[in-house]
Amino acid sequence: MTIELDAPATAPRADLSANPLAARIAVSTVNYKAAELVLAGLPALLAELARFEEGVAIVVDNASPGGDGDRLAAGLEAMGSPEAVRLVRSPVNGGFAAGNNLAFAEAKTLGWAPDAILLLNPDAELRPGAIEEMVRVMFARPKVGVVGARLENEDGSTWIAALHFPSAMREFSGEFGLGVVQRRWPMLIEDTEVPVPCDWVSGACMMINARLLEAQGPLDEAYFLYFEEVDYQLQARRAGWEIWHVPGAQVMHIEGASTGIEHNKAKEGPMPAYWFDSWRRYYTKNHGAPYARAAALAKITGIVLGDLQRRVRGKPATRRPPRFLADFARACLLGGGPSSS
Repeated sequence: MTIELDAPATAPRADLSANPLAARIAVSTVNYKAAELVLAGLPALLAELARFEEGVAIVVDNASPGGDGDRLAAGLEAMGSPEAVRLVRSPVNGGFAAGNNLAFAEAKTLGWAPDAILLLNPDAELRPGAIEEMVRVMFARPKVGVVGARLENEDGSTWIAALHFPSAMREFSGEFGLGVVQRRWPMLIEDTEVPVPCDWVSGACMMINARLLEAQGPLDEAYFLYFEEVDYQLQARRAGWEIWHVPGAQVMHIEGASTGIEHNKAKEGPMPAYWFDSWRRYYTKNHGAPYARAAALAKITGIVLGDLQRRVRGKPATRRPPRFLADFARACLLGGGPSSS
């Protein structure tokens, strides 16, 4: 359903919907072994931030091994140490949520208060005007807490990156793979060319209203990686905030370039233990342990029946990481650690 953008009942610091470039924007990028990607994307990011009243890119290095943090620092120095970039070096790799929380803390030392903070993956590169369009939509309504961009693949194709909240039946339908079932319990929202509300948007390019961040606090650091942004947006929705997808804001995203996981599947080898931990935490925290086990059973049932129906229909089997079904059952249904941990 499309909802027309309204004028806000109470204006923020300025009428930022009518004049997005008056906004003050902080961008948080968490680096882990992706210094080359961060440095390659910075020129486009800094060009976008220069258009705003205030803008800063806060890059958090999450204790990258192999001298990657040093390469990042050297690269910034080679760029002339731009004033609009702050490098924060964490002594430990606390994960995606912890890294962004360090950026949120750094933003409080800027000397000016951001109107919004944009979470931007190292493997994501902004297209011109993306931040401006996200700001316009965010401040068009008084309770918009999060907005997300449309993601563009390397081949130029795009996907809306706006989804329905996970559920037991969506776990089943996603794995079962028949269109009639997936249409009944879809994961993605319908394609659109205009801003629309949704349940949650991808953390690869996710702008958080500073008022939401102040009210709700930082990301849950008990998630190491994955599901933390879903959880954050679920808490926001429960508190009455709106989440919007903004297709006019586009970002080129090389999915999995920094994590090794693409479309919730490891590119090589088994899924890491933290993915199973995050999946189980999301369901248990937000719906209780019995529902988490029911969702796990629904996913397993979908996998088994989906593989069977594809075999009967002569369709190719679904590609999954090695030992995925056994690891998932052990970690998420039975509550033990996966064999790959």
